[in-house]
Amino acid sequence: MTDIPITQGGQHASAHREVKPHKWALSLWARVFRRLARRWTVHSHVRKYCRPFTVEGAENLASIDNPVLIIANHTSHFDTVIVLSLLRTPIYDRTAVVAAADRMYRERVKGMWHSLRYNAFPITRGGGREALAYSQWLLHNGWSLLIFPEGKRSRTGELLPFHGGPAILATQQNVPVLPIYIEGAGRILPPGTNHSHPAPVVARVGSLLTFPEGTAINDAKHAMEEAIRALAGTALADEQAAAS
Repeated sequence: MTDIPITQGGQHASAHREVKPHKWALSLWARVFRRLARRWTVHSHVRKYCRPFTVEGAENLASIDNPVLIIANHTSHFDTVIVLSLLRTPIYDRTAVVAAADRMYRERVKGMWHSLRYNAFPITRGGGREALAYSQWLLHNGWSLLIFPEGKRSRTGELLPFHGGPAILATQQNVPVLPIYIEGAGRILPPGTNHSHPAPVVARVGSLLTFPEGTAINDAKHAMEEAIRALAGTALADEQAAAS
């Protein structure tokens, strides 16, 4: 899912799209559907379009447990499928995906399909802390979340500044953060296009981040962004550029 500027404050967005989460997507029958359909809704897409598909740091996936906050960079709608393909079944079964209400839930039936297929739920752009309520409820009740902290797809591939929402969730709900960097997905389904094309993709999975009680939101946000930059291999280049 995409384009989710969950902000730290309560800024007003120009176009709110008020859509309530489909809580039925958490039900047993919906979870069974997603597990049975995963072969077609997730893995077949990755096999078809991620050619070749390379995973680095796969060992970091073995030790995670619910709830965990999964963060990734964002260059394509295909990012969601790539991340979901990496998760062990117990994590996949209890992972929800944050989605932009005004983009993914503009049409009622399509929104319901997103909820059923990926356990997505809508977040109102610029909704501030109030928009985080359902995310907090999910984490508190043992569900993991997949969220893209940049809030929208990068059209250049360069990492955009992170929003504060994911850091608020990680620190206030006391959950670990799993950083993932995806390279190449932007070539499969670039912003502004409707047709997918095969492309080489590399997914780099980092070590879990944990934040001690009392960690400032800005510090957590910075640590999360630096973890993604390190996986991208750009952290050193940025430091050198800042020093020059």
